[in-house]
Amino acid sequence: MTDHNLIRDVGLAVLGAAAFALPAYLLRLPLLLAYLAAGVALGPHLGFSIIKSSESIQTLSEIGLILLMFILGLEIDIRKLMQAGKAVLVNGVTQFLGCALLAFALFGALGYKVGSGSYELVYLAVACSLSSTLVVVKILSDRMELDSLTSRITLGILVLQDIWAIAFLAVQPSLDALSPIVLGTSLGKVLILVAFAWAFARYALPWIFARVGKQPELMLITAMAWCFGVCGLASFLGLSKEMGALVAGVAVASFPYHADIAAKIASLRDFFITLFFVALGLQIQVPNSGTIGLAAVIVVFAVLSRVVTIFPVLYFLRYGNRASLVPALNLSQISEFSLVLAALGVSYNHLSNELFAGLVLALVATTLLSSLIIPNAHGLYRVLNRALEKVGFRDAILREDTTHTHDGEPHIVLLGFYREASSLLQELVRRHSHDALRQLLVVDYNPEAHQKLKELGVRAKYGDIGSSDVLRHLELEKAKILFCTIPDHLLKGTSNLKLLRVLKGIAPEARVVVTAETIASARAMYEAGADYVFVPRIVSAHFLADALERIQSGNAEVIRKGAIEFLSTWREVLP
Repeated sequence: MTDHNLIRDVGLAVLGAAAFALPAYLLRLPLLLAYLAAGVALGPHLGFSIIKSSESIQTLSEIGLILLMFILGLEIDIRKLMQAGKAVLVNGVTQFLGCALLAFALFGALGYKVGSGSYELVYLAVACSLSSTLVVVKILSDRMELDSLTSRITLGILVLQDIWAIAFLAVQPSLDALSPIVLGTSLGKVLILVAFAWAFARYALPWIFARVGKQPELMLITAMAWCFGVCGLASFLGLSKEMGALVAGVAVASFPYHADIAAKIASLRDFFITLFFVALGLQIQVPNSGTIGLAAVIVVFAVLSRVVTIFPVLYFLRYGNRASLVPALNLSQISEFSLVLAALGVSYNHLSNELFAGLVLALVATTLLSSLIIPNAHGLYRVLNRALEKVGFRDAILREDTTHTHDGEPHIVLLGFYREASSLLQELVRRHSHDALRQLLVVDYNPEAHQKLKELGVRAKYGDIGSSDVLRHLELEKAKILFCTIPDHLLKGTSNLKLLRVLKGIAPEARVVVTAETIASARAMYEAGADYVFVPRIVSAHFLADALERIQSGNAEVIRKGAIEFLSTWREVLP
C-alpha cells in the first residue's frame, strides 16, 4: 500500500472531519474550522502524519471547489441585485475598493510588493477585502435575523463581494503577463463564456430541464453536466475552471429551476468541500513569528477596515448609526473565498506558502472573533455609539417629517415597525380613512420604512425602542395606546416584558399592548399589567381553524378566489 492510497486517505479525511465536526457543532463553531483542524491533525507538519501528503485527495477536493463555485453562482441573481437598493449597490463598490486600497497601503508599507513573479500584495489586498458568506449567513440564520434591515444590507454587500471575486478569478491566471492587451483578451474570453452560458441557459436549458425534472437522478446528472461543461469551455478559453463553475451558476440563477438544482447538488458539494478544507489543513506548516504576526495584522485590519469603509458611507446615506455600524461589525472577518483564491495563487506560484498559512490563521481567528461579534453586534453598537456621537456622528439624523401637519398628540404609538405592524397599518387604512393615520406615530430605526411611512402621511420618529432613554425622550405620556408588535427574538437589548415595565412607568395612563411568543410569557405580561398581549400563533390558529371548517364544508374554491382577490389589493409598507 502506497502513501498516496486514495481510498485510505479519503476515508481518514472523512473520519477526521467527522471527529472534529461534532464538538465544533456542539460549541456552535463554523464547521469549516473543524475541517481545517482535522487536516492539521492528520497532516505531516503540525499533526500526527497519518496522511503523508495532500496529493491523494487534492483532485477530489478540487471537485468540491468547483461545486462550491457553482452553487455560489446559483445564489447570485443579477436581477435581484439590481433591485437591492442604493445602500447595497454603493457600499458594495466602496467597501471592496476602499479595503483593497487600504490593504495596498498597509501591506505595501510592511514590505510586500508586486512584481518579479510575486503578487503577494495583490492577493493580500483582495483576500482582506472579502468577508465570509458562510459564517455570516450561518450565524444570522441561527439567530433568525436574516430579514432585518442590517442583515439585508450585510448580505447585499456579500453578494457584491462575490462579483468582485469573480472579476479577480477572470484575470488571476494571467497575472504573470498582465498588460492592457492581456487584460482586454481575458475580459473578452469572459464575455464569450458568459454569452454562451446565458444563451444556452436562456434557450436550451429550460427545454432540457422541463423533460428531466420528473426524474431526480436525471436532474442531478444534467445539472452536473452543465456545470462541468462550462468548466471545460472556460479551461479551453484559458480561464480557470472555478470561473467556469461560477458563470454556470450565475447563468441559471434567475431561472425557476435554480433552487431545485442547488438542493440536489448541495449534499455532493458538502462532501467534496469537506475534502477541500481538510486538504488545506494538511498543507498548513509550523507557523513562525512572521506568519503569526501577519495573521495578527490581517485580523486587526479586517475589523477596522470594515468600519472605516462601510459606516461612513451608510451614515451619509442617512441610515443612522445602528444600520451603518452593525453591517460593518457583521462583516469583520475574511472569507473562505479568500482561501480559495490564495490556494489557486499558490498553485500559480503567485504567493508563498508562508503567506498562505498566515491567511489560514487569520481566517480561523476572524471566524472565531465573528462568532462573538455578530451575536453581540447590537450591544456593541450601543457601546460604540457613545463614542461616535462624541466625535460628531449624531444618531438622530432621521427626524419627524415636517411636510405633513399633524393635529395634537398621537393616540396610538407603534413601537417598532416590522411585518405585523406593517400589516396592522394596512388594515387600519382599509377600515378607516387616511385621516385616521394622523393620530398614529411609528418609532423605529429603519430609514427605508421611514421614507415609505412619510409618503403615506404617517408620523415617524427615529429611535431605538430597546433604550429606555429614547422612550423617555419620546414624550409618550399623552398617548392613549402604546403597541409593540415585535417578538422578543427580534428585539435588541430589551424584551416585551422589560418594555412593558418601562412604558408603565413613563405613561401610566396609557393602554399598553405587547407581543408574546409563548403562553408562559403572555401570562407573565398580564401579571405585569399589560392591557392586551398579542400572541401571533393564537390569532393565526383562530383564523386557520375558521378557514379549515369552511374548506371541509365544500367552500374551498370560494375561499381561494376570495384570498387571491384580497391579496391583489393589499399594499403594505413592508412587502
